[in-house]
Amino acid sequence: MKGRLIYCAHRKRGCGMDLYFGDVSLCYTNSLAMALDSYGFRFRPEYLEALMVMGNGASVVENDAEHPLVFFDNGHPDASISNCLRILGFEYEDFYVEEAEGPSADGAWGRLQRMLANGPVVAGPLDMGYLTYNPNCRDLGGVDHFVCVSGLHEERVRLHDPAGFPCMEMELEDFARAWAAEGIAYKRGAFSMWGDFTRTREPDAEEIYHETSLVMRKRYEQGESGVMRMYADSIRQNGMSRQQKQIHQFFSFRLAAARSIYMGRFLEEHDPERAELKERIAALFGQAHLNSMEDDSARLADTLARIAELDERFKALCLQYERG
Repeated sequence: MKGRLIYCAHRKRGCGMDLYFGDVSLCYTNSLAMALDSYGFRFRPEYLEALMVMGNGASVVENDAEHPLVFFDNGHPDASISNCLRILGFEYEDFYVEEAEGPSADGAWGRLQRMLANGPVVAGPLDMGYLTYNPNCRDLGGVDHFVCVSGLHEERVRLHDPAGFPCMEMELEDFARAWAAEGIAYKRGAFSMWGDFTRTREPDAEEIYHETSLVMRKRYEQGESGVMRMYADSIRQNGMSRQQKQIHQFFSFRLAAARSIYMGRFLEEHDPERAELKERIAALFGQAHLNSMEDDSARLADTLARIAELDERFKALCLQYERG
C-alpha cells in the first residue's frame, strides 16, 4: 500500500516520464560530477547533463552522399563543461594548448600538478584508442572521452574513468598520447582540463533556467538546420550502412533518449510545453533504437521524421525564449 501511495503522488506532480539511470555515454558529465563531489559540491549527473545542453537538434559528422553520419546534438562537451560551471556560479581554472607538439605537453603536466594540489581535475577530450586499461581500446581509436584525474604518483596518472573503470593508473607517456586528442576534430585544444573549482555565486532555480535557455537558443541559432529530416530521407532511400548501424545500436539513439529525458525533467517546473516535447522525443529515440535493431529502415525513417517534427517545434520555442 505504501508503494502505491508513492506512485500516485508521483503522478500527481505531473511528471510524464520516469528518470533513467544506467549505462549511457555521459563521460564529460560524470567526470565533472565526480570532480565537484570531491570539492564538496554534490550535483546529480542527470541535472548537470541538462545544463550541458547537449541533447538538442542534430549535426552532420561525416557528409557522405548516401550514408551520412549524424549525431543528435548541437554542441560540444568541452564548451558545455565551461557553460555548466558558469551557469552554476563556479569560478575555475582551465587549460588547453592549441598545438599538441613540442614542449606543450610539459607545460600541461606542470599545470595539472598545480591544479591537483586543490582537488581532482576533469581531463578531456581523450582519444580512447590510447586508454590501455580498456580491453577494447584497439577498437576505439578516434573516439572522444573524458575522465576525472585524482593524482600523479611515480610517473603515473591516477584517475576514475566513468566508462566503468574506477581507480585506474596509466604511465604519463601513455596518458599524454590520449590527452593530445590528435584524432578528435571538435576539441578546443590538446591537453584540455578544468579544476580548482570555487563556487562564488549560488544562483536560484529561475536564474539557472534562464541561463540554460539562453544557451539552448544560441545553439539552435548557430547550429545546422534540417539535418534530422535530411537523415530520415537518406535512410529511407539508401538504408543504413554498417557504420551507421553500429553507432546507432551501441551509442547514439539511447544517448539521445537519455539526454531528452533529463532535459524534460529539468524543464518541467519552468516550461511544461518544452518539457512535454522532450519527453515525446525521448520515447521516439527509444523507438528508433528498436527500429535499428530490427533493421527496418522504412520504420526508422518514419520515426526520425517524427522526431524532426517535434524537434522543430522545440527549436521554435527555444528561439522565441525571452526572460519573463
